[in-house]
Amino acid sequence: LFTVCFFNGGIKMKTIRAERITKENFAPYGKYINLYEERENITEDFECYMARELHVDEPMNLGITICKAGDFNSVSMERHFLTEEPQFCGDGEMVLTVADSDPEKYPEDKDVKAFILKPGDLAVLAKGIWHDANHGVDKDTLYYFMATCKEPDNLREFEWIHVQPESVRVIVK
Repeated sequence: LFTVCFFNGGIKMKTIRAERITKENFAPYGKYINLYEERENITEDFECYMARELHVDEPMNLGITICKAGDFNSVSMERHFLTEEPQFCGDGEMVLTVADSDPEKYPEDKDVKAFILKPGDLAVLAKGIWHDANHGVDKDTLYYFMATCKEPDNLREFEWIHVQPESVRVIVK
């Protein structure tokens, strides 16, 4: 992991390299589960893998996001006060960008980290953890997410806020 600064309109832009997700390095942001290491049911016709536990405290809807591949600028992030957010890696490796900044303010560039997930990986973001939309590593890819299905108590639940003081450049390889 290294930090490089680029000049963007006279402001230094922090640059980070995405790292492979593990239970240990993701612990400050939530839970990491490799579904292939969980319960399995393998027959001649199919393979099935299921998390041992995935408790969420609110009813949730399932969504899908298709994301672009390659290096990117993490410009803005959202966080959720009402629920944790499970994100399931889909058809290719993806980068999940997070920040453990004060959820009542804004994501700070000094707190931004990026993690690479592979198909079969599941990251469950803790309440209040800032996160960007994910990005593919080698190709445009998709991921699944679960979000609360009830109206938020306030509009801040799904509000996208700019990273301060400046965007962060994320290198995926």
